[in-house]
Amino acid sequence: MERESNYPHFDDIVLYILPLLKNGKTPEKQTILGVLEHIAEHTGEDRWRLKTHGQGELFT
Repeated sequence: MERESNYPHFDDIVLYILPLLKNGKTPEKQTILGVLEHIAEHTGEDRWRLKTHGQGELFT
C-alpha cells in the first residue's frame, strides 16, 4: 500500500493482519495499535503510513 501511496484505515490493517496470526490467537486492539504507533504515523482521518525512518527494526 505504501508503494501505491494508499494509506489504510486502522480497521483495514487489522483485517489484513488477523488471518496471518498463528494458532488463532487474536491480540487485543490496544496491542495492535501500540505496534502500529511504533512503526507508522497517523495521517488523520484514521489513516496510517509507515514512518520514513527506523524501518530496519521491523526485520531484526
